[in-house]
Amino acid sequence: MTTILEKRLMNTERFENIGDNCEFGFVKRAHGDESGGLLRWVLSSPEGVIKALQNRFEELYAFENLSPSWDNMVSDSKYGFFFHTKMFSKNLQWVETEEVRREIYKNEKEKVDYLVGKFFQRLADPSVILVCKRNDNVPHDVAEELAQAIEPYGPARLLVVRHTEDPDLVGHVRQEQLYLAGYLDHLAPYSQSDQFSPVWERVLSEALALPFPTP
Repeated sequence: MTTILEKRLMNTERFENIGDNCEFGFVKRAHGDESGGLLRWVLSSPEGVIKALQNRFEELYAFENLSPSWDNMVSDSKYGFFFHTKMFSKNLQWVETEEVRREIYKNEKEKVDYLVGKFFQRLADPSVILVCKRNDNVPHDVAEELAQAIEPYGPARLLVVRHTEDPDLVGHVRQEQLYLAGYLDHLAPYSQSDQFSPVWERVLSEALALPFPTP
């Protein structure tokens, strides 16, 4: 017999985080969902994701484009993404030699390439919903451009999550022309991205209740 947790796990696995930070990754974790995703724990921007999609993520995580960011994160100058890494740094200076870093990089690059392939498979799945948020809210024109960048890869839908003070919108999902818009009472502070709103649950449930897109 399928348990409640297993049902919740299957439901959250239909969602794929595409930015702008790991808040939605923590939402999935709260549902017992530890499935890997290309951008689940990456800091990004909608504009960076648009550029990456338009370029099929070419040169993503290229060694020469990586520089120290935080002690355990690197910045990828190609798309402006920030990745967790074991190529550690301190005060924006590498800790290990280039030889050691290249050995670490090899394993990390293989994982990134695998997740890129998995990501394209997810885009081609009509049951998948791509989730994007930004704490100052993703503007409508940027959300439409992001939806247009997704469209060539398959029927996966885009859900842009925003915060609002309108009680009639909180917890609900509305169909915009090219994407779905979901509304929370607040988004988690960037410094405490695991302190997310419980209203996420209502937004996700409403998004899941929507019928799959027709060809």
